[in-house]
Amino acid sequence: MNSVTIETILKERGAWLKATHGDPKVAEANAPLSRMIADNYTLFETVRDAIFRATEEYVHRVPILPHALNSAGLALLEQMEKYAMVIREPGGNAICETKSKRYLSGGWLEELAWLAAMEAGADEAIFGQVIGWKVKEFSGENEIDLIIREGDRLGFVSCKALRSELDIHDRKHRNRLMDAVHEADNLCDHFGRPGEKVAVLVTTDLFDEVKAAPRYNALMGKAAVLDVEIIPLEGISWEKLVAAVQTLFNVVK
Repeated sequence: MNSVTIETILKERGAWLKATHGDPKVAEANAPLSRMIADNYTLFETVRDAIFRATEEYVHRVPILPHALNSAGLALLEQMEKYAMVIREPGGNAICETKSKRYLSGGWLEELAWLAAMEAGADEAIFGQVIGWKVKEFSGENEIDLIIREGDRLGFVSCKALRSELDIHDRKHRNRLMDAVHEADNLCDHFGRPGEKVAVLVTTDLFDEVKAAPRYNALMGKAAVLDVEIIPLEGISWEKLVAAVQTLFNVVK
């Protein structure tokens, strides 16, 4: 009897794993930094933006404007340098290369989600995985940020590293959040089966603690209708994220 894997389940559903996927060893090596970013995301935004700005200026050979970071920001930057996510250009400014830019732009969130799934006790999980598929005479491919297997059931997570502060008047930000919910729902419709779950892990603060109410009601309503779970900024700290994975995907550790 063949053992059940994500690959065998998808094959039964007319899909297959392609060569492109995340590297678990890299995720494990980056784990302390990824968890640090999650715990200090608003600070990370400031540091990341300064790095990207300096990189852009360096590439285009224009004067690099100095960026003033507080002590906490400098400490986080030091950790990024320790993990080789940033390098120093001749003038001493912190910049990043293409591979590191992908991590800083959101790859860290995919790695964190995979780490949380494994810590939660998932039977199997893969991240940054490109899936090929064929339906009748149509074929194509999708990249799925995280696929979790518990027994013969699959779960899917879409990771979105977006701005932490939600300005409800910012249509572009609202649209990106709503698109993320629809994208996640489409993934589950295509590759999932009844009863399997899908979630959006997003770095935007979506709950107003003072008012004890969601900041974006239409988003939460649409997610409820489509049965898409949203894990917002408030839920990405390590312990909360692991617990959310266990609860959502019925993982038994």
